[in-house]
Amino acid sequence: MTGFGLQQRQRASQIQRICQKQIQALKFLAMDSKNLTEEIYKAAEENPALVITKNRSSWDRTKTAVPTASGMAASENFQAALESKADERESLQDHLLGQLNSMRLSETEKSLCEKLIFNLDSKGFHILAPISLLDKKDKLQTPGLLEKCIETVRQLEPSGICVVNTEESLLVQARQRENAPPLALFILNGRFNFLDPPYPEKILQKIKAFIAKQKKLFADSNAEEYSTLNPTLRSVEEALGFIRTLDPLPARNFSSGEIHFIAPDVYIEKISGMAQQNQLEENTVSGSGGLWKIRLAQENIPQISLNPEFMQLAENKNQNSMEEELRKAKEFIGMLEFRQGTLLRACIEIAKIQTDFLLRGPGNLVPLRQKDIADKLSVHETTISRIANSKFIQCEWGLFDLKFFFTNAASSKNKNISKDKAMSELKKLLNSSSGKKMSDQKLSEELEKSGIKIARRTVAKYRNKLCIESSYNR
Repeated sequence: MTGFGLQQRQRASQIQRICQKQIQALKFLAMDSKNLTEEIYKAAEENPALVITKNRSSWDRTKTAVPTASGMAASENFQAALESKADERESLQDHLLGQLNSMRLSETEKSLCEKLIFNLDSKGFHILAPISLLDKKDKLQTPGLLEKCIETVRQLEPSGICVVNTEESLLVQARQRENAPPLALFILNGRFNFLDPPYPEKILQKIKAFIAKQKKLFADSNAEEYSTLNPTLRSVEEALGFIRTLDPLPARNFSSGEIHFIAPDVYIEKISGMAQQNQLEENTVSGSGGLWKIRLAQENIPQISLNPEFMQLAENKNQNSMEEELRKAKEFIGMLEFRQGTLLRACIEIAKIQTDFLLRGPGNLVPLRQKDIADKLSVHETTISRIANSKFIQCEWGLFDLKFFFTNAASSKNKNISKDKAMSELKKLLNSSSGKKMSDQKLSEELEKSGIKIARRTVAKYRNKLCIESSYNR
């Protein structure tokens, strides 16, 4: 009975893990590139088994994914509604100015502090070099006063703003803490690379090697300071634990007030006539009069991979905790691969069906349901619904919401004519009527002559959507 109970607990644990993976995979499917990027950075920050391989900023690197089958079963029976909500949080600038106004400062100091505050980006970092903010015509605005004003702004909440980058932010936060370990201050003061990788044993080795090198430098005035550190594995672990309590993005809880531009998630590019003579490449679609290449916009999402140093250390140490981090990292990469792969495959199938649009542009969509693409990919319809959420396709006709390519038939009598096609033909008919005020019934009859059979009331509905008034008011 004891063994049976253990098996039940293990099975329950496995089921719970699978459910969590499914939920997370489905969330990835629905995320736009901005939210997915934030999720990747968060995972890389929390899990040492993950590494970002291409630098985009001090905390922004990119990784290549290891394909797995994780998340393939995650497309079934989980409906999620994502709601957009305006960012009503207080801006960082308003928050800082409110504190600044309560301080007793000279007009020159206040002016410089305000310039510094409005020079901060959404992370709380300088946009322009602070020295460029000085008014050369004002003799009171000196570099010394600027440094004083920078320190004044740094004393405001949140701690760690008005700095150059993340490293300086962490150092400022640490210096403002009363319990900062000396070794933590030593590392953060220009030796942030000691934390890569963030393993105490390796950090200790780097610190000892650095101190030994400094002792050999006869003219080094700080040699005594280094010799008093006496780093141990315990003190390194204490310093590392303290650094982890600091916030690398102290301004994250404030509204950025930024304008977010839409970026494509997928590109559909027409291939030249010379290239069409070659054999079809991977992820290409052919249609009457055209050949197109479909590719993901990889530049908008960081690539991620397993940390080779962590893998080597895990193999040597053989610790359960490290194996757990490695398992989570593999699952995370697998879910990303599932998301990207499903998005690409869905867009390839869409392109195969909507070749008339790709060739001739708007007004040439054919009827297409999300269920049709789901059947071709052998996934649930809700998976395609999530994939279509907040994703954009760039083609030669412009940037389009992925949902744009899904359109119903114009009517039950015209299953091969899409609503998009019918509305396009209706607009052409109204524009070419040469001043004739055709009624909805007459428009219905004219459309039928071109093979589009829709009722008068459907014509009226489409006309209203085109913002065109009735013949009586035209």
